[in-house]
Amino acid sequence: MHVQVAFEITFDNYMPSYCKSIFILLFSLVISAQAMAQDLDSMTQGILAFRNGEHSAAVGHFEKALLEDPSNAEAHFLLARLYWETDLRNTKKAGKELEEALLIEPENVQYMVALLQQLRADSWLFLVDKSREAKRRQLAKAILKLDESNSFAHEELGESYIRDFWRYRNALMYPALTFNEYKYRGSSEYDPMATRLLDDLREMEQEQGLPESTVATEQLGAIEFDWNPNSVFMADEFDVDALRDQGIPVVDLSGRAQVAYDNAIGHLNSALESDPRQRSVYDHLMEVYSLKGEYDQALQMLSQMYVFFPEDAKLWTYLGYAHYNTGNMEAASKSFETSFRYMDENESYAYTHLEDILPEDEKRLYDRDPAAYAARFWISKDPRYLTPYNERKMEHYARLTYADLLYGSPQMDLRGWNTERGQILVRYGVPQGDVVIIPRSTTGVRDSTPAADGNSASLAVQVARSGTDTDLLEEANTFNIWDYGEFKFVFEDPFRNGEYRLFSPSAADLTAGSLPWVNDYTIKAKEIINQTPERYEYEAPGRQIELPYVVASFKGENGNTDVYVNYAIPITDAFDPNEEFINVTANAGTFVVAENRDMLVERRRTIYGLPTSQIERFKESNLWVDTQQMTTPPGNHEVSVEFETSGGGTVAVQRRQVEVHDFTSDRLAVSDILLAYRIEETDDGRAVVPTDIVRKNVSIRPAPWTVFASTQPIYIYFEVYNLTLGDDGASRYEVEATLTPKETGSGVGRAIRGLFGGGRGGVSTGVPITVEATEDGQYLILDADNQEPGLYTLNLKIKDQSTGREVERKKDLFLE
Repeated sequence: MHVQVAFEITFDNYMPSYCKSIFILLFSLVISAQAMAQDLDSMTQGILAFRNGEHSAAVGHFEKALLEDPSNAEAHFLLARLYWETDLRNTKKAGKELEEALLIEPENVQYMVALLQQLRADSWLFLVDKSREAKRRQLAKAILKLDESNSFAHEELGESYIRDFWRYRNALMYPALTFNEYKYRGSSEYDPMATRLLDDLREMEQEQGLPESTVATEQLGAIEFDWNPNSVFMADEFDVDALRDQGIPVVDLSGRAQVAYDNAIGHLNSALESDPRQRSVYDHLMEVYSLKGEYDQALQMLSQMYVFFPEDAKLWTYLGYAHYNTGNMEAASKSFETSFRYMDENESYAYTHLEDILPEDEKRLYDRDPAAYAARFWISKDPRYLTPYNERKMEHYARLTYADLLYGSPQMDLRGWNTERGQILVRYGVPQGDVVIIPRSTTGVRDSTPAADGNSASLAVQVARSGTDTDLLEEANTFNIWDYGEFKFVFEDPFRNGEYRLFSPSAADLTAGSLPWVNDYTIKAKEIINQTPERYEYEAPGRQIELPYVVASFKGENGNTDVYVNYAIPITDAFDPNEEFINVTANAGTFVVAENRDMLVERRRTIYGLPTSQIERFKESNLWVDTQQMTTPPGNHEVSVEFETSGGGTVAVQRRQVEVHDFTSDRLAVSDILLAYRIEETDDGRAVVPTDIVRKNVSIRPAPWTVFASTQPIYIYFEVYNLTLGDDGASRYEVEATLTPKETGSGVGRAIRGLFGGGRGGVSTGVPITVEATEDGQYLILDADNQEPGLYTLNLKIKDQSTGREVERKKDLFLE
């Protein structure tokens, strides 16, 4: 009543009377709500404040609830959540409150799961990480005893076994070896971290009822053997083969990887059975399937992920990666393209920018117009222009996906392609050799007093607490060697937490004799990247065949060059020469790419039956020959010739750099030498056979294989440009042709013995030619019947008799 009176006194002069009753009602409701809040217990008020984002107020309510009831486990748990999940984050307080909650209710599964989450925090200290890892595994097992379908516990154990799989799948231990001293050192002490790995191995063996590993504890002591340290350490301390050759004992731990894999898959599948919406489980499954190469299983799992997360960008990159590795390129291409619909800006940038794989001199061009340059770059890198997808681009997407799967850290908000190993993987792909080596590292431990119980793990704790004369982090190092054949990279894991970096010798290593230009892989990596920014080797599916081809260039119109690409397809002896066609449907294509990565020419066609009239017979093979004619600007271009039968059962891809000559100057010039199986004159300018080349009224069947039987005539076609006209309106020049065995290099020309043909095209070696033009086209028919089989060089020299200028071309051919 007093409130209403005061209200009326205060607002009587400021509002109409019909509003007074509304405000009185609202104010009464507010007062009633305040009264109700006073009646709520502290826990309820804290929960309401937590939900409303009033975190500091929520802390006050929960602390009050604990004053009222110190055994209130839920209050401790909610305080732990506030200190862990909100802007009040304080990991120490969160840990303390959760510990108190578990002391009160030690078998509360919800609290135990929360502790799992806390124990996943990265400590940046490998001993702490190892301890937490062991605690999480034991805690997950305890949870499953109380709740056998708990998805969080199954996920934790699955992730734990993935780490085991990582450790064992390609791990080699060198029990008696140190990489920190460049001399042999015997010792009876144990490597604490190497034996820690063995402890994990023993535990898994006991769990699975497996026979005990052949790794004996005694192997971790001193072992006498005869070896030359200079051949290994001073030259290259990471030469695994050299270590084996020196007789250094090796323990291969990869045999236990399958057990770890099976355990990981079992627990992760159980997690999905309990909760198929637990998003992170799909990432773990994709990681372990990818590590094992089980892509069919991955696709089955991803079909389930699609049901619950159809708009997840990672779903589509995973699908692209799995399809790519099963050879379903069309599905892979569609999946990768779909992923861009759901990527955020940063992820899309990672998949589309090229700076990390471009040569230094091309980065400036890329920066000027990234989109246009990227389009040209991917066109030039496409290994098969006939397919509707770009295999090289998909390989890039697959490498990015794989790098993120293996080396990404969601807890640290670190994407895999931003790690050092991830960047190398994106540049060069999966290495040919991938080995983890665990050296014995006891420099500091050898002067310590072993634990009374002789337990190596206790010794590790002792060293960590008491300290020694060594840097334990350095001594605990492991190494990952990636071998690409021509070069390799070495990474180190000084914290034994899986976060590898490129190895660089310490100051102590350099003092001891390590050679930085040999062993410093931070330096070597820069050199390798400068020389080879990226690498990709394409392997075509299906049966691969050789596709010989030659390119000949002639003067064209308007400053361009006429280019003829002559190629051949091997044909089996089974064809019937009496049939007009071989019943084969095939796709053929010829493509020319400029130095600036522009696509200059694309020629695609479908061939319905191979005409038998285009088959040339040889001792070891029959060739179906064909030609593509095009016009390009001069320059150094890349020419790609492709052929595939319908369905992709047989594939041929050949690509190489070719110089397309510039004939625009006014100096004396000669075209390329075009070797042919047949040349005939044609007065009407028509081809004798539809697939012939026609130049200067001659019809030519080119010889793409440049192989001739010694009994077979060798036809040669060439053109001469910019001859000088004499006073009588005629040009005079001389042709000299020599055929020299290439292997002798003697320079003694063997004059071409026979000469056939005639008319305006028939000429003889050293015989002058007169034409009433500044250009001319001629052909020779060579008889090499008396020549020995082998590789020869044909040298063609043209001399303008009016000016004395000379020009020549050379061409290799083989006589069988």
